[in-house]
Amino acid sequence: MLRFATAGLIAAGFLALAAPRADAQRAGQSATVRTGTVTAMRSVDLNDGNAIKGALVGGAFGAALTRSSKGSGRRDKNAAIGAVLGGAAAASKTRPGRVYTVTTNEGTMIQVATEQTELRVDDCVFVEEAGGSANIRRAPATACDPASQQVMQDAAIIEEMQEEASECASAKQELVDADSDDAIDRAVRKVKLLCYD
Repeated sequence: MLRFATAGLIAAGFLALAAPRADAQRAGQSATVRTGTVTAMRSVDLNDGNAIKGALVGGAFGAALTRSSKGSGRRDKNAAIGAVLGGAAAASKTRPGRVYTVTTNEGTMIQVATEQTELRVDDCVFVEEAGGSANIRRAPATACDPASQQVMQDAAIIEEMQEEASECASAKQELVDADSDDAIDRAVRKVKLLCYD
């Protein structure tokens, strides 16, 4: 049985590599989507680099952090973070969030740091990486069911998941590029619609 499972994982890897990829927000970029189960979570201060060390930084908070690395002013970064977390949280010196540990269907472990707090241990999730950003969102339990793995390798399913990940990455890029309070508010709303469950 282990031999068949290993052969299946190898075949899945080749299928995933051979499957068509949806275009991300910029030419030459692609989206990677992994499916897995949340096996642990912990509350963290997203400002604490040690607390999120080694984790992918996702959600709208990750995009807001990117604003600071793109030369945006402190006011712009704080406006974006305020829009994501709400006024009281933005005024605080700490940025509440979670680090989720996900065991993928392939057996690897991923950690994602995000402002999203609605996920729970045992939730099936998609971990998306596109355009230099990461995202975690709840997935149907069927996606984590071992009986569904062949269906999850279907090119049309993979392409649809990659397209959704790319749409989320585009919304986050809009947040990074926003140049006014109104544009930040609009971009945060798009992120919440396209990136959250």
